[in-house]
Amino acid sequence: MKNIYFHRRNLPHFYIPNSTYFITYRLKKSIPLSKITDLRNMFGFNRDFSPIEDKLNSYEKHFEEYDKLLDDNRKIQYLKNPKVAEVVRQSIHYYDKRKFELICYTIMPNHVHLVFRLLEQKSEKGKCVLQSSSSYQPFQTEREGEQKRISKIMQSIKGYSAREANKILNRKGNFWQSESYDHIVRNEDELEKIIKYVIYNPVKAKLVEEWENWELTYLA
Repeated sequence: MKNIYFHRRNLPHFYIPNSTYFITYRLKKSIPLSKITDLRNMFGFNRDFSPIEDKLNSYEKHFEEYDKLLDDNRKIQYLKNPKVAEVVRQSIHYYDKRKFELICYTIMPNHVHLVFRLLEQKSEKGKCVLQSSSSYQPFQTEREGEQKRISKIMQSIKGYSAREANKILNRKGNFWQSESYDHIVRNEDELEKIIKYVIYNPVKAKLVEEWENWELTYLA
């Protein structure tokens, strides 16, 4: 397994340089903070796990409960508005082939599941930027660089779509929850599992009977 760098805020995040990510972002107040805290306590996020696989498995179970809370919340559903959903769709596709290779997504009524593979960074001369083993400093190089790239991409996607959605809805204030749920895809088997999870989310939420019938799902 590649080196995994972990940091915590309100939700778990994993970063592996130049890898594939599964990201979920949601509308503001789509889950009460108290519920987020309850989930963290339930799955032991305040204690250390050893080995790392135990931590990853705990977060997977946590995410399933987290996503269920989103599917069950029918109060805040701005993304059901077709014009808002189209803005969100455009904001995602804008970076396809620019910053990442888009693999799949689904836009749910109050959240978005997104899977993409980061493109290799280029130097000013157009060459791939590589880290030599002799200068390998995880907390100052790959980890920080990867976090920065992911953060900038998501800030742009969420920032643009929030501004345009608020105009459409004639509202003010925060549109998206500031925190996203970011998960590194560890291998091809997990990628296949995650893709199925994403495209079948509308079916699981009983919005459609077949995943192909959800117009806001994309699969490359």
